[in-house]
Amino acid sequence: MTVHGETRDDKAVAKYTPAERLKLLQGAAGIYFFFIQYGKLQEKIFKFKSPAGKKFTQVWFLQMFDAIANVLVGAIGMRMQGATAGLPQDLLAVSGTVQVLAKYCMSASLAAGLSFPVATLAKSAKMVPVMIGSLLIGGMSFSQRQIMQAACIVGGTSIVTMAEGGSKKAGGPSSVLGLSLIGLALACDGLVGGVQKKIKNRCKQDKIKEKPYDLMFWTNLYMMVAAGVFAAARSEITQGLRFCRENPSILTQIVKFSVCGAMGQASIFYTISNFDSVVCVAVTTTRKLISVILSLMEGDANSLPPTGWAGIGLAALGVAGEVL
Repeated sequence: MTVHGETRDDKAVAKYTPAERLKLLQGAAGIYFFFIQYGKLQEKIFKFKSPAGKKFTQVWFLQMFDAIANVLVGAIGMRMQGATAGLPQDLLAVSGTVQVLAKYCMSASLAAGLSFPVATLAKSAKMVPVMIGSLLIGGMSFSQRQIMQAACIVGGTSIVTMAEGGSKKAGGPSSVLGLSLIGLALACDGLVGGVQKKIKNRCKQDKIKEKPYDLMFWTNLYMMVAAGVFAAARSEITQGLRFCRENPSILTQIVKFSVCGAMGQASIFYTISNFDSVVCVAVTTTRKLISVILSLMEGDANSLPPTGWAGIGLAALGVAGEVL
């Protein structure tokens, strides 16, 4: 991993000052709290069935709603801390557009029938494309330990996916589509990781200090525009509003989902601004692992065979190596 563009080895963790450790703790606490709730609500939204038996499928509508909440929180934050002029809007536009595609693919995989534990754990493998993207686009390098950690996460995810798939009698086509969407989301994550590193390098080159809410506002503004265009093109805005009018309970869940997402994103951009995208991914990966375990414990823990739990243990080992 790197801090402010410099590669650090295993011993460099101790180089964090007390102030930096406090900042990392604050960012991690926000990411954990809000995104664990975010994950629970996301699972509920795509498990929801109306009295008529209809499911919520307007994924771009949901992404637009989510981005709007983030833009509002980002705008409030910028007003409080002041805005930074001269940010690279071209790179921010690319980052926002690709990031909303990644989030769409994650939600669409759940709508396609992929289980929340498998989708979330598979998404945890984003460390691999982020590392590749940061290497190719951002010019970073990584240690053998980091490569082994990523391999543990990917290997554990694969074991859980196969174990859960083998324990089900149906759902093959949906699972294939869902895993394909997760694969596309991971590819988008790799590009986002590299672009975010390039944004930091450009700002450093131009002697501009980006602030957390600058990144949050501009990235999500472009995410909102992209999601709005896709939602309008697929007629999901009118369909989504109609579904929410007919089912007020899901509207409440969508609002809570968006608020938790916005507060979680504020924590993410705070972490990225003070550290880098790979450090942030290490924190968000641990959150995903906790969300997986909570989902299994609250739902169908008995449906996952021992092999699946072994896969979770392997992935946890890789995650632990990132944060210890």
